[in-house]
Amino acid sequence: IELAANGYIAAIQALRQSGRDIGEVLATCVNLLNPSVIVIGGSMAAAGEHVMAGVREVVYHRSPPLATTNLRIVLSRTGERAAVMGASQLVSQHLLSPAGIEAALAASMASVG
Repeated sequence: IELAANGYIAAIQALRQSGRDIGEVLATCVNLLNPSVIVIGGSMAAAGEHVMAGVREVVYHRSPPLATTNLRIVLSRTGERAAVMGASQLVSQHLLSPAGIEAALAASMASVG
């Protein structure tokens, strides 16, 4: 990423190709799920527009116009913290779900009883 930032063509090409490779997988997801937004995060977000250009190139080429008309492909604002923040969000959702609260109450009652 640092080499690409300094203008090294081979590094830029490698990042662009990694974006294309990611785009191949995402194009399949777009064709199946028709999302309105795809957020690229983690270490890939640090590579910025070099990766994003490759992702967009393949997704828009391999997906039908109907699936991409309103599709936005964006970089995460959380950068490399995206995975940790996503995992913590999943934990919070689970713990605060009706089943999670019920399990916590049951465990609390069992320890008292």
